[in-house]
Amino acid sequence: MVLVSVVGDFYSSVLPLFYEFKDKISTHIVIHDDYRSDIVAAKKIINGTLAFTKKYDLNIKSFVIKMDEDSFNAATQVNELVANHVTRYEELYINITDGLANVGVLLSNEFRAKGANIITYDRYDNEYNLLTLDSMQTYKMQTSIPIKDHLLLKNIEVVSTQNSDFALKHERALHLFFEKYEADRTLYMQDPESHNDLLQKPTGFLYEYYIYNLIKELHFDDILLGVKVKDNRLDDIYLENEYDLLIMKDNHLHMIECKYLKLLDVTALLYKLDSVRETLDEDANIMIVSDFDIYSETLNRSNIDISQTYKRAFAKKIAVRGSPTKCVKTFIKDVNDTFMLKTDNIEDIYAKKINFSSIKEKERVKMKEEIIFFLENNLATKIDFFNIQELSRLLSYRTNKQLSIKTKEMMHQEGFEEFIKLIRKSLQSKQEYISTYDLYDYYLNNFKI
Repeated sequence: MVLVSVVGDFYSSVLPLFYEFKDKISTHIVIHDDYRSDIVAAKKIINGTLAFTKKYDLNIKSFVIKMDEDSFNAATQVNELVANHVTRYEELYINITDGLANVGVLLSNEFRAKGANIITYDRYDNEYNLLTLDSMQTYKMQTSIPIKDHLLLKNIEVVSTQNSDFALKHERALHLFFEKYEADRTLYMQDPESHNDLLQKPTGFLYEYYIYNLIKELHFDDILLGVKVKDNRLDDIYLENEYDLLIMKDNHLHMIECKYLKLLDVTALLYKLDSVRETLDEDANIMIVSDFDIYSETLNRSNIDISQTYKRAFAKKIAVRGSPTKCVKTFIKDVNDTFMLKTDNIEDIYAKKINFSSIKEKERVKMKEEIIFFLENNLATKIDFFNIQELSRLLSYRTNKQLSIKTKEMMHQEGFEEFIKLIRKSLQSKQEYISTYDLYDYYLNNFKI
């Protein structure tokens, strides 16, 4: 098979077909214009396909034709150069998708009548049309390029990736960390075996692992975590980028940016993310996941009339989202829809998730019942937990109000320290000491008395 790739505006018009036919190609001819930006694009494709061929030990000969697209004589010479590499025209496949229009027309006119095949790739439906002299057939792509190969074919070097095994190993602890212990994650970790291992990494990195665990079972074709790359341009010129999560689906490479921040400079982030879109895929969808308290999958559209920032986000296909910790199901569905993953069993995936977003309220009720039981049976007293004044007197040595006789007596009883320990337990804190004054504040905030 002789594959001719006419380089146009989009890498995604060339690389999926090269990958689809990689085991059949004997000769690959790259045609490009002599304009500077076309030279850069073509060089990336040429160097990338050569590196790919070497990596997989493929026997593919490569040739490059640089031309002036606006010259009829140059286009005619291209026909002759292509013909020199063909013995049987039935084996000639010319990919003119998004390529140089004049060259595509002339190549088609010259070779289709001789039995050659003209290919046009539909990057939206991930299928290609095969046009011969008397027919046109449509074929669904049978392969999806793995992320590392997708980047390699663009002459982009993957410097490093984060190990997803870490996320899988600590899945339960990560869920607890972000969904349950939001009060003070730096002080408490439920899983003793995970405690030190997790705290060695910044919370921002842990957030990436947590998000990965939420979506890892969706129907993408490939996924990578914490990807650092060198995007080689010309000679020794390269750009360095880092991606939190990359997702491949139907030969489209998408990304999720994880920002564990409640306040974001969204405008600056939009410019940054839009600038790296070409490295991923011209049609890449991008999602920003922050720690903003409210998660809204309609945030972009709801703000579109009042904010230039969200108008830009909406137009650029960059979804700005808050924290998914209290709405895991909504987030999983949102990722599935945003990146067009076409996952059928969303409900089954969600049902398997370790989700602690509803546990805290149940534990509040249970702990409240335990404290009431302790007071009535160990301290032989009753307390109205909706009487804020009396509770404040009970838990604060520094109250400006006069303590009741009953409260004073209670504070000197033998079981009072046990009562304080019980409240500490309810706060799930490992601090060595918490004043009763602070306990009162924490208790009111956590139990919403």
